[in-house]
Amino acid sequence: MFMPRSLFRLAAGAAAGYLLAVRPWHLRWGADDREVHAEMPGDDLVRQPQYQATRAITVEAPAATVWAWLVRLGGYQPDAAPRPATSGHEEPPGREQQDLKVGDVLASGSGGSGFVVEQIDPPHTLVLIMRGADATTTCSVALRDLEDARTRLIFRVRIRAEPGVRGTTYLATMDIGDFLTVRRQLLTIKERAESSR
Repeated sequence: MFMPRSLFRLAAGAAAGYLLAVRPWHLRWGADDREVHAEMPGDDLVRQPQYQATRAITVEAPAATVWAWLVRLGGYQPDAAPRPATSGHEEPPGREQQDLKVGDVLASGSGGSGFVVEQIDPPHTLVLIMRGADATTTCSVALRDLEDARTRLIFRVRIRAEPGVRGTTYLATMDIGDFLTVRRQLLTIKERAESSR
């Protein structure tokens, strides 16, 4: 099908704008240069990633409070863990949401395979890995203590896709979907942790 020249220019301009301005911004949303370039736990699990994003946010709450909400709101609970009924009002997480250990397989949703806890050091480090048919994906979370009982929450995703159409499709869908999901998650954790102080 023939594409008019003006439509082609518009599409090319939109693609260039995304690649040169929007994508670099969302791959490091909230993170400073040091955080983007620093090594994080779990980086060694996916060598030479085709996709890496490091996002960060400062939370006006201590690391233990942020960790509790991270585990609860991030869905970081073993598959076998009972899911509490939710009302319109959520209480601060209790001990039952925090008993993760290395090897736990987390709720997988509709995709089949789930993330596995690779490293954990509450309330500062959580590394998850999913070895799927299309790609290997790691999610690394680091909580760093700041002055005045504040916490820096840093979240990194690394992906190495399998060669072929399915791997390429997985990378393409993660490019935008990952940012929207992680940004919403970080903002929600911040809101809940700060409101429970």
